[in-house]
Amino acid sequence: MKKIGIEKINIYGCSLCMQQADLARARGKDPDQVVCDYLINTRSLNPPYEDNVTMGANAAQAILTDEDKQDIGMLIVGTEGSVDFGKPISTNIHKALGLPPNVRNYETKHACYSGVAGLDTAVNWLASDLNRGKKALVIATDFSRKHFNKDHEFVLGGVAAAILVSENPKIVEYELEKKGFWTTSIYDTFRPTAKHESGNNEVSLYSYMDALEGAYNHYQEVVEQPVDFDNYFKYNIYHMPFPGMAFQAHRLLCNITRSRKKTEIKESFEQKVLPSLRYAARVGSTYGASNFVGLCGLLKSAKDLQAGDRIGFFSYGSGAIGEFYSALVCPEAKAIIENLKIDEALNQRKEVSFAEYEKIENIRELSIEQADITPDFSLLGNWYAQHYAGKHYLVLKEVKDFYRTYEWS
Repeated sequence: MKKIGIEKINIYGCSLCMQQADLARARGKDPDQVVCDYLINTRSLNPPYEDNVTMGANAAQAILTDEDKQDIGMLIVGTEGSVDFGKPISTNIHKALGLPPNVRNYETKHACYSGVAGLDTAVNWLASDLNRGKKALVIATDFSRKHFNKDHEFVLGGVAAAILVSENPKIVEYELEKKGFWTTSIYDTFRPTAKHESGNNEVSLYSYMDALEGAYNHYQEVVEQPVDFDNYFKYNIYHMPFPGMAFQAHRLLCNITRSRKKTEIKESFEQKVLPSLRYAARVGSTYGASNFVGLCGLLKSAKDLQAGDRIGFFSYGSGAIGEFYSALVCPEAKAIIENLKIDEALNQRKEVSFAEYEKIENIRELSIEQADITPDFSLLGNWYAQHYAGKHYLVLKEVKDFYRTYEWS
């Protein structure tokens, strides 16, 4: 069986951020408790001249060579916040990246499962030999809407991830036949309009746990050997609507295996899961990019990770679906992540005040579904000139009669 997996990976955590403690204080909450509950230190934020198109393109552009672009035969973009109900943002990104014309491209939607849905299709395409030697570019890109004075305001954020999937994996190699699924129809969290994110946090929590248990049990059924949870997976990466959710997920699987004391579960979490939270704790909600953000965090933080170590992944999408799958770490993985300098990129974000955060969020909301938009590039002390100008980031230039124009800075 051929080897298929991630050859290149990158995440783009926006250019603005806000301290979670500052938001908590402004909302009259205990900042230490909020940070402890959600495990989010800062949350990412976009200026009005960035959207899901620019985020996805910026994540990919940083890692693709001209040769890579010519080798791409499929582009899939997962998002739950597209800028159009008909035209997929994959076409915008295809144009911005300068990919060849003979590329199959489309957009996937299944809440936070959209990125892994795209990954599954790419992996199956390569495994089928219908790719004719070509590679697949999978992008997951999303950011939250405005949710002032609501409890889930503390779990918002945004990030994009780009992965190049090929027959020459250098990050992880997927175990193609080891996947478990579970699905149902439920209204836990959803976006009934372009402006609204709705749902019930309690229902979403239980749905997530049902999907995790169902998908993991199915994974055990399809694997031809007994799965010892403690030893079969060196590390575990869970979908993180917020990083603190990973602890709840790991506790469930620990207790499915056998009954444990709280101290033992905490120790297992800190050893097998906590390293994957490194970047999620800095961007907030990771949406469809969650598993890829977790993978980058794990490869950067885990000190004892070796080639061939198995990672267990869980992806969840509201509505709902859960998928549990696994991959093996490649020898070059840690060195590649080190060279990406993700921490340095996140350090370069502009930290905004609470007042600036509310101003930006209000401006972004007013622009939704508007026929004509000219973003203000002078906002935040002319942040565009400081951070973007001449540095080859994709930005939204204007919207005119709903036609969106993008350009590289």
